[in-house]
Amino acid sequence: RISSTNLHQSNPAPFNKAKFSQARRRHAWITDRGVCWCWPCLIFSIHREIYGRHLPMDISDARRQVAEIIALQDQPKYSHAIQITTPALFDRLEKAVGNIGSSINQTLPVKKCLTLKVNCHELDLDGLAGLVLEIEFPLDYPSGSTCQIHAADNGKAVNDVGSKLTTYLESFAGCECLELVLDWLSDNSSTCLSSSTNDIASNDTAGKVECYILRYNHLLSGPEHKKEKSMVDAAKKGKLQGGILWGTPGIVVVVPPSTEEDAKEYAVDSRDIGKRPDGVESVHLPERGLEEGGLGGMAQQKRGGKLKDMDTATLRTACGGDEDLLRSVLGIK
Repeated sequence: RISSTNLHQSNPAPFNKAKFSQARRRHAWITDRGVCWCWPCLIFSIHREIYGRHLPMDISDARRQVAEIIALQDQPKYSHAIQITTPALFDRLEKAVGNIGSSINQTLPVKKCLTLKVNCHELDLDGLAGLVLEIEFPLDYPSGSTCQIHAADNGKAVNDVGSKLTTYLESFAGCECLELVLDWLSDNSSTCLSSSTNDIASNDTAGKVECYILRYNHLLSGPEHKKEKSMVDAAKKGKLQGGILWGTPGIVVVVPPSTEEDAKEYAVDSRDIGKRPDGVESVHLPERGLEEGGLGGMAQQKRGGKLKDMDTATLRTACGGDEDLLRSVLGIK
């Protein structure tokens, strides 16, 4: 039988999952200190077990966060651009600050921070159609910190934009920042992504050299093919550095120290011979790949100045094993 001394516990022990499961079949709710029939105690124990501890949020900060977002949502030019990504928390904070007097100094228990997205394509800013800002309001924002910002352009992280905004907002500590962020985007729409784009381009070409691709409908190997033989002789006479891929399509890769002008002159020579290239296309190939593939340099001198006879495997090596780059060189979409 259950003792009357266990009918209520003012300080129940931590909820025990194993004993809870066993007792559930017997319609009794058991803690480490005995049986608890008090529903408030039971619910508290279950909630603490499942949801863990909460963090305190000052009611004044909650009030300012809610007011800041509502003020911007009420402006037509911003209303569609702002998307609250923690709507349940926002609704809870909005209700809480409405029910608690403004003169009361107290905290609210919360488990996470308020977050939102700013979709720049809704702001009609030139050059920023793909930019999305993910903004987090720390628990002590705005009184003790500024908002935290992560930026992505067409799904790719743009750390430079986030760091620029963070630096800009440092001088506004203690103030609401969201409208400042939107004004900064408007003022810097034409330049805020430029440095990030340049950094990406710089990283894409690091360790690579500019080469030139000439594509032909087909190039057939062998002395019986007089036009192709004339092409090889013209390249040797012009001291063109690079390689030639026989087959369909036929490819000529022109590498440094040969220049774009050299590649264009060779295209003219090819047309005079009767083999018309599609044009001269610039592409960056890895230096190490060109060296391992035997294109240009000392390897060409050892061949007597002739273009390197390539197969697809050689061209793949010249592309550094990058299949996307290989497909680009071959003209395969």
